Amino acid sequence: MSKDTDIKMVIAVRRDLHMTRGKEIAQACHAVVGVLLAKSGYSYDESENELNHVRMDKNTLAWLEGGSAKICVRVDSEHALYDLENKAGAAGIHSCLIVDDGLTMFHGVKTPTCIALGPAESGILDGITGGLPLY
Repeated sequence: MSKDTDIKMVIAVRRDLHMTRGKEIAQACHAVVGVLLAKSGYSYDESENELNHVRMDKNTLAWLEGGSAKICVRVDSEHALYDLENKAGAAGIHSCLIVDDGLTMFHGVKTPTCIALGPAESGILDGITGGLPLY
């Protein structure tokens, strides 16, 4: 990866669910934290009550340290979230799809709400999410 490579993360939020703004923000935060933890290969030591062995790749470090982009887009279906997850996996990009437990908004029904993809090179993510409308 060259220093000129743009790194970003894309967060896609379902708008068809008509979540409150706060719920949408909370779900997006869950997705961002989830994808960063998944990429880091973290482990949790219950006896010490702490995270261990957190590793960050170059893209993630560049994104965290460089003020890189966080782009929010909207989708209008559960299918669209799973499609993004599949495309990200095929491209070798980490993702974290959030399925809400439904305790506050969805009448007890587990509901996919959003997904975070990356951090990854902008060109690769653009091939997956470039056609989606900005949130």
